[in-house]
Amino acid sequence: MEYSNLQFFNFQPTPIAAFLLALVSILLGVIAVSHHRAKPSCALPMIGLYHVFMNKTGLIHVTLGNMADKYGPIFSFPTGGHRALVVSSWEMAKECFTGNNDVVFSNRPMPLSFKIIFNAGGIDSAGLSQLPYGKYWRELRKICVHNLLSNQQLLKFRHLINSQVDSSFNKLYESCNKNKNSENEGDSATAAGMVRMDDWLGDLSFNVIGRIVCGFRSDTKTSATSSMERLTVAIDEASRFMSIPAVSDTFPWLEWIDQLTGLTKDMKHHAKKLDLVVESIIEDHRQKRRFSRTKKGDDNTTEDEQDFIDICLSIMEQPQLPGNNYARQMPIKSIVLDMIGGGTDTTKLTTIWTLSLLLNNPHVLDKAKEEVDAHFGTKTKSTNGEIMVDFDDIRNLVYIQAIIKESMRLYPASPVVERLSSEDCVVGGFHVLAGTRLWVNVWKVQRDPEVWDDPSVFRPERFLSNEQKMVDVRGQHYELLPFGAGRRICPGLSFSMDLMHLVLTRLILEFEMKSPRGEVDMTATQGLMSYKVVPLDILLTRRIL
Repeated sequence: MEYSNLQFFNFQPTPIAAFLLALVSILLGVIAVSHHRAKPSCALPMIGLYHVFMNKTGLIHVTLGNMADKYGPIFSFPTGGHRALVVSSWEMAKECFTGNNDVVFSNRPMPLSFKIIFNAGGIDSAGLSQLPYGKYWRELRKICVHNLLSNQQLLKFRHLINSQVDSSFNKLYESCNKNKNSENEGDSATAAGMVRMDDWLGDLSFNVIGRIVCGFRSDTKTSATSSMERLTVAIDEASRFMSIPAVSDTFPWLEWIDQLTGLTKDMKHHAKKLDLVVESIIEDHRQKRRFSRTKKGDDNTTEDEQDFIDICLSIMEQPQLPGNNYARQMPIKSIVLDMIGGGTDTTKLTTIWTLSLLLNNPHVLDKAKEEVDAHFGTKTKSTNGEIMVDFDDIRNLVYIQAIIKESMRLYPASPVVERLSSEDCVVGGFHVLAGTRLWVNVWKVQRDPEVWDDPSVFRPERFLSNEQKMVDVRGQHYELLPFGAGRRICPGLSFSMDLMHLVLTRLILEFEMKSPRGEVDMTATQGLMSYKVVPLDILLTRRIL
């Protein structure tokens, strides 16, 4: 998952802030503009394009894309106390994410919300998403990927993932029965139930990730249930704070405004609550391990039963730790929040956009249904008569794969990838200063008419052609970057892709889907992630398999 400070431009300033921003613009109007790259003519000294974004009703990535049409695939402008470099072509993106430039752009800006809420103010407490690039980050990433996100580890977690997906689909069946269309109540076999998919997919994603990270189980009531509920509320509140723009993120010298408005105080208050919730979950794991050893003389938790927190605690207890004892400092709390927050949003958003596109393009949905029916029509049913969908089925469903890639091309969960240059470098023949904010407009790159025919059209078949059949989302094809690229590419890529394919395949196999209000509204929100403005409601009817 990618995090960005671009939500600031959706901020409507208070009268005090507006006055100060105008004053800054006037006083600094005579300051010379950087000569490294011609800036857009509408950019003002220091505040850059703030006034443009603030007055626009359009989305930031769309506005930046329109500017790229005018100023080219790479342009720069001042933004508060920083300078921004906007990249809008796959060639420029490749320059940023390969060679020495990949190292230079391997850091991320640190917004106020992360500094406070996720305790990312120092190296000992920062999670993977915001930790500065270096030896400590590399060793920590190795530990996390190897023990949670590697293909080998995901194989071990498959039965846990499947059990949580099964539980979520059982709840979906119940919701359909509960919300049946009154016109069809007399025929339970053909009755359609309306379900808000945003809520269901959010719960599914959280339950799956919560199971493998924290050991939560949504299908049974245990002592961990209350912890799970408290963590859900705390993360939702943290997400709300992340969507609130801090003035100091763009204008560092105005940090006192965040303090004056109470934003800093509110964030610190919530940070304490979130810390207590996560600490209690980790302490529960420690107590279970101590009890297990007292009872059995050793840790009797089997490898298959261990979740990610158990694995982290085991690593930290080893006399010889990997990475020159870096694991001893492992910030479990921040990593847990990274894994749950990042994985939940990406999986949920991509699946929502994909379903929306399918409902607006019924011919594609019909073709997907044909592929799914053909594949599972020859598959042996389970003892209870149900068709079992497994991860191994995914590689045979090439059209489903193409649908998800095309959805991520049109509606990437993070439309803009943001990085921070750690030293001077050269991109596109232009000198870039250390401390420059790099904004890679993924949305624009993935709709480049020089690369994609009819770039705004939803056409999964493009990924079945010889030219683009091998294009994937794993950061090696710079025309398709929904997970980013380079050293900071999303570590949960494989997990998210597997889960999205599994869920979409089951929905198509087990339900007839229809929009209750005609064409689905595809308007996106402004902010960190590309959410739909209008929640997705779908009329679902169980299929007779």
